[in-house]
Amino acid sequence: MSSVLHPVGPEDKGTYWRRRLVVVLALVVVVVLVALGVRALTTSDDAAAQGPTKLDPSTVATTDAQTPTGSPSAPSETPGTSATDTTASTATTATTGATACSDQSLAVTLTTKATTYGPGQAPNLSLTVENTSQTPCTVETSSAVRVLTVSDAAGAQVWSSADCQTKGESATDQLAPGATRSKTVTWSRQHSAAGCPTAQKAVDPGTYTVNGTWDGVAAKPITLALTS
Repeated sequence: MSSVLHPVGPEDKGTYWRRRLVVVLALVVVVVLVALGVRALTTSDDAAAQGPTKLDPSTVATTDAQTPTGSPSAPSETPGTSATDTTASTATTATTGATACSDQSLAVTLTTKATTYGPGQAPNLSLTVENTSQTPCTVETSSAVRVLTVSDAAGAQVWSSADCQTKGESATDQLAPGATRSKTVTWSRQHSAAGCPTAQKAVDPGTYTVNGTWDGVAAKPITLALTS
């Protein structure tokens, strides 16, 4: 014990103490390294034992994506005709809190792509309703409330979209101020009659007047010519 506390040898005491300090430090480093190794192994084992976390499907919230859909094309209203609905971007089918548009708040416009149609060309007729008021309101949009008629130069009606229309279900759209809703019909240049009989003959070349109404509100008539 005395030799440990009081080094004996040919060299001075400081030399012996420095050697002993180096040995002690080396032992401390070894102990620390061993402790770190044991800890790393323990952590690795715990992680392996735990394994990946599995989610219970019953606890996972899901969100359904909804894809907006446009209005379907309306069916042909007379034999040999086709009809397509187009809606202004400001129109919406939501009607909560809105009142029905009055006749005074609606403007109806009738247009055609050309004033003269050559042989084999079918007139394209568009009927558009606009909310001219300063507040949103709802407008009936079912095919039953939209009527287009064609009359010859003598004033006799030769075709009407109402001849082959079915009443169908009521449908309304909410229109913001300035918003529009349009209906386009391609007339096959054939006659039509009440009850929608088939095999109607084609009209003769000449000048024709087209009238249109939307839920009783009339548009300004237009004139078009059919050539042979």
